[in-house]
Amino acid sequence: MFQSHATYVGEDFRDETLRDVFLTQTTFENCRFTYVDATEFETAQCRFIHCDFTDSKWNASRHSGSSFLNCTFTGANLFLSEFDQCKMTGSSFESCTFEGTVVRGGDWSFVNLRHAPLRKMDWSGVRLTEADLYGADLKETIWTNAILSRAVLQHADCTSADFVSAEMDGVDFSDVTLKKTKLDVMQAVQVAGSLGAIVV
Repeated sequence: MFQSHATYVGEDFRDETLRDVFLTQTTFENCRFTYVDATEFETAQCRFIHCDFTDSKWNASRHSGSSFLNCTFTGANLFLSEFDQCKMTGSSFESCTFEGTVVRGGDWSFVNLRHAPLRKMDWSGVRLTEADLYGADLKETIWTNAILSRAVLQHADCTSADFVSAEMDGVDFSDVTLKKTKLDVMQAVQVAGSLGAIVV
């Protein structure tokens, strides 16, 4: 059914299977993939624009250089999935499973990760400008050289997280759990400012 180098617009693939499918340079726009089985699905330089992946299964899927722009992943199972240099701008990941998910670089700006269970994930080098991480479980996460400018972290649990060298300008650290959290000097000054301190 699916072919590489093809374009699909407004198609309804509800309940279809992408299991073991490999696609390269394929574009899907305004397509519906609700309840699809995308186990071990692989993509390379594909584009998904305004697509709906609600309640889909992405177990052990792998994606390299692909884009998922303004897509909906509500309730999706991303167990052991890999996103290598992917662009996920504006996508929503409410109530998703992230256990074993690997993210290598890429652009996750403006994503909705509210209350997401992201414990122990490594976000090094990932761009998350204005990402919504409200109430997320960020315990033991790593953010080396990540860009979190103006990201929302209110009520997130950052216990034992490592933010050293991450760009965090414009982040409000009030109401953020920072127990045993690793911060560099600039970030520590930002935390103090968020808590009302005057740093001189």
